[in-house]
Amino acid sequence: MELMKLKYYKLMFDKKTKKNFYPRGFTLLEILIAIFILGVVLATAYASYSGILRVSRDVEHEAKVYKMARTTMDKMIRDLTSIQPSGGSFELRTANDKLSRHEFKSVFFWSAAHLAFNENEVSGSPTSIAYFVQEDEDGSFSLRRSDDPGVKSSKGKNVGGGFVICQNVDSLNLIFYDSKGKEYDSWDTSSFAVEQKGKAPTEVKIELGLVNLNDKEKPYKFMTKVFIPVKE
Repeated sequence: MELMKLKYYKLMFDKKTKKNFYPRGFTLLEILIAIFILGVVLATAYASYSGILRVSRDVEHEAKVYKMARTTMDKMIRDLTSIQPSGGSFELRTANDKLSRHEFKSVFFWSAAHLAFNENEVSGSPTSIAYFVQEDEDGSFSLRRSDDPGVKSSKGKNVGGGFVICQNVDSLNLIFYDSKGKEYDSWDTSSFAVEQKGKAPTEVKIELGLVNLNDKEKPYKFMTKVFIPVKE
């Protein structure tokens, strides 16, 4: 066997390498080339992984935004469709609130949509409801809902507190329609306007904008229309 090995080495020496046939290590150039190729492969793999991770985070964030918007819209729809008269007339008023160079619409109304948080309260009882935007400590804006139950309307006084139902609000606007389909930017049942005094609108358009953390110039926009089933 050793003799065969020697003949093989000699054959290789005589016909191909013309040099001593001994195993040798890698040269510095070969090592550098190998490191470069490995670096390219790792960089490509990292870029691909980072892209997938970024897309996954964006999808997860958008899912949370859409869920929050849907929950907010659903709650406002239930509250508005439960509007009822107080003392023989409806109560619904809006205001434009300016917060740090931003303007948001707030709304107050009397409704049969009280949310009970303890066993001594009754859900669905008459209550004064207000939706309004407040600025948070970090400079963002949150939509809040206050709920003041009672046998009489609070007339929208001392609106505050409440609980947050939507965060990172970019805009909130409400548009109202009377029984003839006429559009209004605001509504006030205590005004002397014949179309609004003591009356509830037949429809309300809710326009909600939420901040897009990836591109603040392009906020997420949501819109829905609420039909209010009231008699003239």
